[in-house]
Amino acid sequence: MTRRSIILSAMLALLIGVAVVIKFQPKSMAGVESAFGSWDLRRSVSLAFDPQNRTSGAHPYESAKIVRAAILSSDFETARRATQSVLKLGHSPSPNIDPVAKFLDALIDPTDPNFGKQLNAWVEKSPDSMPAHLVRAKFYHDLGWLRRGDGYVNTVSEDGMQAFVDAMGNGEADVNRALQLDSAEPFLQSLRLEILRGYGYSDKMGLAFQESVSKFPAFFPPYDLLLSTLQPKWGGNIDTMFGFVDHFRSTDPDGIATKLLDIDVYRYLLSTASTQCSVNSDNSDYQQLSQCVREFMKANATVERESRLVEALAALGKKNDYIATKAVEKLISSMIDTAGSETYVGPTLLAAANAYDSDTRLNEDSKSRNHYMIDSLVAKTWLRQGNLDNALTKYQEALRDLPLSKFPSSSEQDAATAEIKEQLAKVYAKRSRYADSAEVAREAVALGGGVEAQLWVCYDSYWLKNYDAAVAECADIVDDQESGLNARYWRGSAYRELHDDANAIRELSVVAESKSNWRVSAAIDLSMIYFGQNDNTAALNVLNKYDYLYDLRSANKDDVAVAFNNRCYAYMELGDYKKALDDCTSSLANGSIPDAYKKQQELLKRVASR
Repeated sequence: MTRRSIILSAMLALLIGVAVVIKFQPKSMAGVESAFGSWDLRRSVSLAFDPQNRTSGAHPYESAKIVRAAILSSDFETARRATQSVLKLGHSPSPNIDPVAKFLDALIDPTDPNFGKQLNAWVEKSPDSMPAHLVRAKFYHDLGWLRRGDGYVNTVSEDGMQAFVDAMGNGEADVNRALQLDSAEPFLQSLRLEILRGYGYSDKMGLAFQESVSKFPAFFPPYDLLLSTLQPKWGGNIDTMFGFVDHFRSTDPDGIATKLLDIDVYRYLLSTASTQCSVNSDNSDYQQLSQCVREFMKANATVERESRLVEALAALGKKNDYIATKAVEKLISSMIDTAGSETYVGPTLLAAANAYDSDTRLNEDSKSRNHYMIDSLVAKTWLRQGNLDNALTKYQEALRDLPLSKFPSSSEQDAATAEIKEQLAKVYAKRSRYADSAEVAREAVALGGGVEAQLWVCYDSYWLKNYDAAVAECADIVDDQESGLNARYWRGSAYRELHDDANAIRELSVVAESKSNWRVSAAIDLSMIYFGQNDNTAALNVLNKYDYLYDLRSANKDDVAVAFNNRCYAYMELGDYKKALDDCTSSLANGSIPDAYKKQQELLKRVASR
């Protein structure tokens, strides 16, 4: 047995030993207190504490804007009270991680050093404020991953890893202090495990998990965090994953968390299969990848495991518990996103549909009504396949069926409606129906939808040539971690159309310096702005600065062809005909730009005449 196997076996023994006494006690859902709905900070907080004001807008994204403004203006009392109000949404009354996680993701900007300084000032001024330590702990967590990057350990620089370790250490200290101040906050248990997971499994993580499960036995995110850490890609193994799930199944076979674990381990099996098959150089196309995934699953997903998956879905569908159903949706959605998983997604989705008395077919009986979650998941499978018409049909059905489901309060129903409308906005935009996309995205924002909905508003305005509107709408989300760089790209593009070169260069430069999917387009756009100013030297400097423009691992062949073509032009205009000829030849090797061919012929003549 290897050292890793010994450690993991000892870890599992520890978990089993400490978890024997745990009993699951699922609770029913009740109403959720409102948060706030006004941009006046102090009035917003007073609304949050008004128990009669249930329509004031328990929207995490709006709350994040309020708290961020309060922190940056040193109004820490408002930040504390508003954060506490959002945390209450996570006790509705059984623990619900979604509103708190969405709030913090929208609030935290690890790229803003001033925000970090203000958090330090908040903690210094209020050292016994649990919200202050919680927010700063999440800031350190996000900062650590920003410095480290998302790659495997062997791709991380020594400086990046040290920055990661330092940030996670600070985050751990803050979350531990927050727990000392309020150990009854479920999100803190989850956040502590998130921070500890950054190092891989440890005894410290096992003990933190024990504490979490003893306090909140039906709170699923900690189980998922621990199970995810046991995946082979993080140093674990499949047997240990199975052992972890089987232990809780033996202690409480009917518990909600146990049923979710039977689904969760199956999705991590698919993820492991996809990861291992993707790194295999023999799987050069998607069909080979899918075949490799099937072979892996045949070897590891036994008939019993698949039966447990179906039984778990049936049991959860019968309970139709709001929190559990949201978890089911996330788990199956993750399976749909897993490359090569199609063979296994179909049967899983069918089992879920049967459990929730629904139908996965596109053409349903006219009298049938589905659970909206099933409609949404089916729509996602069509969207992933690129069938926009069928995706649109199923998302529209999801909106039709949504009112038939029971929600703890109107806030949860609004959130579910906003999520579907965000997806509808995506489908409309992909079909170039930008006006329809903008309309439904604005409806999602009005319901409390997050940055994705606002991003579609920004994007659609650009394509509708409402450039001034795009600049204003994109500005609302440029600081967001997930979508901020996308928003900067489209705001920069709008500035470019408005001939505001200075602002366009500022925005596009931020994107070009990042790891955003839009960085290639941003760098090429920057070169075109300088060409438009007849500044060929500046354009060449841009094209020489970003090596990823010529790397097929970072850019597609068409973009590589454009980058070489642009640099060919710059060298040609600056009189370096040999380099220009080399770049035009490279452009034609990656694409078929007529202009590159024309320049190549002219350059051959110029080089030959010298």
